[in-house]
Amino acid sequence: MELSNKTGIAANAIADDVYNAISAGQKTGDAVNFVTNSTKLAKAGFAESSQTLDVLTTVLNAYGMSADKVSTVSDMLVQTQNKGKVTVGELASSMGKIIPTANASNVSLEQLCAGYAIMTSKGIAAAETTTYMNSMLNELSKSGSTTDKLLRQKMGGSFAELMASGKSLGEILGGIQEEASKSGLALSDMFSSSEAGKAAMSLLSNGVDGFNSSVQDMVNSVGATDSAFAKMEDTTEAKMEKAKNSIANLALFLVKTYCRL
Repeated sequence: MELSNKTGIAANAIADDVYNAISAGQKTGDAVNFVTNSTKLAKAGFAESSQTLDVLTTVLNAYGMSADKVSTVSDMLVQTQNKGKVTVGELASSMGKIIPTANASNVSLEQLCAGYAIMTSKGIAAAETTTYMNSMLNELSKSGSTTDKLLRQKMGGSFAELMASGKSLGEILGGIQEEASKSGLALSDMFSSSEAGKAAMSLLSNGVDGFNSSVQDMVNSVGATDSAFAKMEDTTEAKMEKAKNSIANLALFLVKTYCRL
């Protein structure tokens, strides 16, 4: 009820989210704090609380993060919204399809979010960005692919091994581009899938330094959710919604009190 009054989101919706958070693997003691973060993210990211709950639990479960990392994940999603042309709501609808692939390839959340920020800022919709990057990561990781052979021969390891060693996705793509140019080819020519090629070209459009700078933006995203949430809460629409919701919660409280008497 208290969280409902603060955010303007219906108490029954928040209660459902708490239940769903527990069902998704969050400890009962962590569930309310977890939902507090997902509720703030919903307001800050133009999304439904059920959407943000889903994307947060998906990320934490896939990357094996503890519940206390929920605000870190939330901040990176808002930063992606800030730096790209995408809302958290749009990210929540599509990120779940690529997170398992990214995690299996040792691509960190910071680098994945940087990819979304770069590609959506260039006008590529979130759903298409997901498809393109998923195709690229699959091809980079596929044993025997053109890029896999090149990485093993020229950079000394598989894609997952290079990522685990501390290389950034931008640095790996830069290495592929360098080898491609020696043969008079474009970066996109190194991929058999046109979607994968488009992703690679887009991510490296500002060079390796541009990609790494975008990753650093994600690292420096602390407080992004609270900042965006505060701005949303200051609108007339939000204030009216909170007032209406507080009245509804008061009525619910009075009914429950009367029933007990």
